[in-house]
Amino acid sequence: MRVSVPVPSKAIQDRLIDKHPFVIKLSSHAPLNVDDVKALGHALNHRLTVKKGKDVIVQGFEYKGLDIIESGFAIRYTLLHKGGRQIINTLLPGDIVGFPASFFDRSIFSVMAATEMSLHRMSFDTFVELCKGRPNIALALIWFAAREAAVYAHHLVDAGRRSPLERVAHFVLEMHFRLKAVGWASENAFELPLSQEGIGDAVGLSAPHVNRMFSELKHEGLIAVEGHEIKILDRAALQIIAEFDPSYLVRASFQQHQAKR
Repeated sequence: MRVSVPVPSKAIQDRLIDKHPFVIKLSSHAPLNVDDVKALGHALNHRLTVKKGKDVIVQGFEYKGLDIIESGFAIRYTLLHKGGRQIINTLLPGDIVGFPASFFDRSIFSVMAATEMSLHRMSFDTFVELCKGRPNIALALIWFAAREAAVYAHHLVDAGRRSPLERVAHFVLEMHFRLKAVGWASENAFELPLSQEGIGDAVGLSAPHVNRMFSELKHEGLIAVEGHEIKILDRAALQIIAEFDPSYLVRASFQQHQAKR
């Protein structure tokens, strides 16, 4: 069961909304001014706590909201007729749970909390008004959606063309890059609170196969794993194995785009 805790706008402002992972992410795509950040603070005025293992969105049911992740991890997944599960994407701090569910009559995917999560709920109407009234935020959200599409495209390449070792290496590098971008990872280490079964569902491998791939990466001195912490020991070699180019995660900012015109 979700616990709903309303939080006054002033309280969110007091917690430095500009440090919120969602605001950090949007700021990397468009020049948000003080009024834009204040508008986001007013929009993110309702917090939810979701327990680990609980579904935030259930496939096939209506969902007309946007939940912004403040902390915690989630998985976006679909269930197959024979009981299998395919993870579409891993959702991290700063991500939007309601993309793309709230844009359809019924959700086409489910979303489950992989850890305990803190979310900020925004109604779809509030989201629309925010985009209409704050063009910088609307622009940033367009870049946000474009990056989501790019992530899905790379996951298709994973499933169709990359070897098991390449898939796991690519997954590790992508998770680290995304977490570091919002201040949730150090230069060469990050926490990944997903089971090997969960990672397997994300990259299309069995849990034992994932375990063997991690063992191989550790044996080659490319990574170290302690509990849920993954340390990248040889980034250059890992990137070569994964053919990892982070350009699909680092869309040029609005200022850079304008400078190229």
